[in-house]
Amino acid sequence: MIAIEEEKITSISYQSQSMTEPATRDVHPYGMTYHKGSLYLVAFAPDHDAVRIYKVDRIADAAVSDFPFQRPEDFDLARHFERSFGVFQGDGEATIRVRFLPPVVRYVQEKTWHSSQVVETQRDGGLVVEWRLSHTEEIKHWLLSFGANAQILAPEELRRQIADEARAISALYEIGRAHV
Repeated sequence: MIAIEEEKITSISYQSQSMTEPATRDVHPYGMTYHKGSLYLVAFAPDHDAVRIYKVDRIADAAVSDFPFQRPEDFDLARHFERSFGVFQGDGEATIRVRFLPPVVRYVQEKTWHSSQVVETQRDGGLVVEWRLSHTEEIKHWLLSFGANAQILAPEELRRQIADEARAISALYEIGRAHV
C-alpha cells in the first residue's frame, strides 16, 4: 500500500500458477482490487510493457525501492476492469450470448453480473443474456457451473470450449471406468 501511495518501484517475488518457481520482477503498483475472496495487485510490468494483475497470495516477497515512477494520469482502476468478467484481461472483444433454462433463471436475474449485460426474457421462462467482454476465461468457468441449464449461443469458440470440457467431464464418469 505504501508503494501504491508513494508511487515507488517495487520488486516482487511472484509465483504464477503456471510457473514452478517464483520469479523476481520490478513493478509499478497502481492499485489493489478484491475479487472472489482474493486480493490482487494491479501494476505496470516494464518487462511486459503492460498493466498486469498479480494475486497477492502468490507474492512471496516484496521490497519497496526509493525510486519513483509516474502513474499515468488517465489510469482509472474501475475503468481498467470494465470489460472484464472478473480480473482477467484481454485485448479482444467478445460478445457472449447464453440461454439460461428456467431452473436457474431466478439466480441469474438476481443481479447484474456485468455492466454490459442485456437480458431477454423467453416465452418458455428461460432467459437469453448477452455480455461484451475482452476475455472469456472467467465467464467460461462461471457458465460451466450451471451445467446443462446454460447453453452458449455465441461465440462459436466458447461453445466449442464448453463442449470439449463437457465431453472430458463425461469421460471421467463413464460406467466401468476405474476409480482412484
